[in-house]
Amino acid sequence: MTDFFPALAHTDNMAYLDRFGDRKIISIRSLMPPKMRKKFLTSLSFDEKIHYESSPDIDFSSKEIKNSTTKTCKIFVDCGAFHYSKLKTPKFLRGGFVNAYTAFRQYEERHLSRKSDASYLLCSPDHIVSPKADNDTFLRRKEFTLSSAEIFFDLCKKDEKITPVGVVHGRNMQERADYTSHLLDLGFEYIAFGGLVPLARNTSEVLLHLTGCKDISSPQISDDSPLGMAKIAGAKTHLFGLNSPEWYRWSKRLGIDSFDGSKLSNEGAANGIIWLEKNVSFDSPPKNASEMFQRMKIKNIKHRETIRSKNTSTFVFSEDGKLPMNYPVLEFLMSSQCTSKKCPHGPEGHICDPRVTGSIGHNMGRTILNSWAFDSIMKKIDILCQEAKISDNKILIENWSEIEVV
Repeated sequence: MTDFFPALAHTDNMAYLDRFGDRKIISIRSLMPPKMRKKFLTSLSFDEKIHYESSPDIDFSSKEIKNSTTKTCKIFVDCGAFHYSKLKTPKFLRGGFVNAYTAFRQYEERHLSRKSDASYLLCSPDHIVSPKADNDTFLRRKEFTLSSAEIFFDLCKKDEKITPVGVVHGRNMQERADYTSHLLDLGFEYIAFGGLVPLARNTSEVLLHLTGCKDISSPQISDDSPLGMAKIAGAKTHLFGLNSPEWYRWSKRLGIDSFDGSKLSNEGAANGIIWLEKNVSFDSPPKNASEMFQRMKIKNIKHRETIRSKNTSTFVFSEDGKLPMNYPVLEFLMSSQCTSKKCPHGPEGHICDPRVTGSIGHNMGRTILNSWAFDSIMKKIDILCQEAKISDNKILIENWSEIEVV
């Protein structure tokens, strides 16, 4: 089982009109697939309030928003290292210097004090190491991360709901292995691998950092690699920021326990992309996850037209703008109203269609649709990986089977 934590910022919200016509704001996790909405990652860099206080359950069939709040199972909170990665001395985006004590105090005040029923994965303060960092920078940041981890681990013992997460960085496999060894010796049972996003397009390089594997066509996990050491020690592992469908395939094969990322928002809200699933034949399986979906760039839709009516406006698109209707959330989105007074499709009331831009509602609709597509793709990947255990199909074995520690 590999858990996905959608990374949510304070801007990941959506407005709707209640039955009295009043404008309300909810976290977009309320509109994500049931399994996905129960877990999320947030950062000390952002205001997390919306994701705790305004995440109601939604009945997609009746299109009603209920008063009960969506229950969470796990919440992953990171220290915001991405936002001070270019600073010599770590400092929170919202003010104050970063160390084990200040980070834990913020975790307590902003998260643990809410008395949520969820369990918490709390990131020990780290300082990201760039692949091109010089030796002095590397050693200084390594010292900060590992010395913080020792103090942070002890602070977390006061609350049984907390699992402390130690973070591994490095410019190569050996440096990452050294981090991992140190964190395991301190007692960490959850290890997160960070600083890999700049390498995400180079699968071979990422695997080399994690597993020591030099031949991607015949991948193995070396027992002295960071991932190998964690597995042998029985520690759980997490990948920061590698959250494409293709990286989910690798996470499953490598036996990674969890991962996070904001690709759903980046591609959906920011880049105007909607993920469209392709049909998958398990008799003739795909070689990778990229073959399982395609990206619709809404700016490339050939034709769109606004149909205005007395009550609300709708949009009509050419065939290349057709959306799949198999996601329960889509009917809900297509019946909701855009509430932005600045939306260029207003000021008349209009459907919050994700195939147009102009407001947070339109943009977040794409993020929400992508979450349903990703959930479906992950389920298919799970099946392919399971089939690879018992099948003699060469494509399944070579591309979907489990990678072992040697």
